[in-house]
Amino acid sequence: MAIQDTFIDPAGFSPPGKIRPTQWLVSLRSIEEVEIAAKYPIDILDLKEPQHGPLAPASAELWLAAAQSVASLGERAPKLSAALGEPDEARTVSGDLPTRFDFAKAGPSGCDSAAKLVQMWDDVRDRLPATTELVAVAYADHGAANSLAPESVFELAKQAGLGRCLIDTYSKNGKSTLDHLCPERLSAIHKLASQLRLWWALAGSIRIGDVDWLGQQNVRPDCIGVRGDICTEDRTSPLCETRMSLWSNRLAKN
Repeated sequence: MAIQDTFIDPAGFSPPGKIRPTQWLVSLRSIEEVEIAAKYPIDILDLKEPQHGPLAPASAELWLAAAQSVASLGERAPKLSAALGEPDEARTVSGDLPTRFDFAKAGPSGCDSAAKLVQMWDDVRDRLPATTELVAVAYADHGAANSLAPESVFELAKQAGLGRCLIDTYSKNGKSTLDHLCPERLSAIHKLASQLRLWWALAGSIRIGDVDWLGQQNVRPDCIGVRGDICTEDRTSPLCETRMSLWSNRLAKN
């Protein structure tokens, strides 16, 4: 899946009327998974530990190993992303992230006001490497996380100078982002992202069949994040290369 840079600003935003290929983010939890994923045309390798929460961080040792592994790929190297955990943990671990990482994500649970969320972003950004871009996370089931709705997160991200947003699910109970956000609301979020010139990613138990459904709703995120649907059983089980090939082939058509 080639990433086309024409018409794209530094944040990766596609202006109205210009459709770019959908990027593919895959969440990984071991160096073995990183090496498997490197064989596929994945745009962003995202490191996290799914056994410990929606955005639980991987170990610092894995961060370093992944940075070294990706660096060896040269021009073929995908971008690297790291989950940092929820606010308190994110503040603690963000300073340990290697400079090789392009993106970092901090969960917004407990940030039930604009002031709390922006303060958390500022705290984490102050600790991250200067070359690592913080991605604003919104939970589709924001009530369960005691956090702000995606629309509010997108608007605050723009005001705070963040260029990228991710929608995920906080409760990993089998319900997907598409169960929490109706088509009309997703369409409105897509339009909002375009108006604000934000790059946005959609994750949260997204399945391969959802790609066609999203297109039918005219909802075209810049990136789709996947974990559970490329595993042998659920998000905590090993990667399934057959399912990864299916996803690779499907997104190559976009």
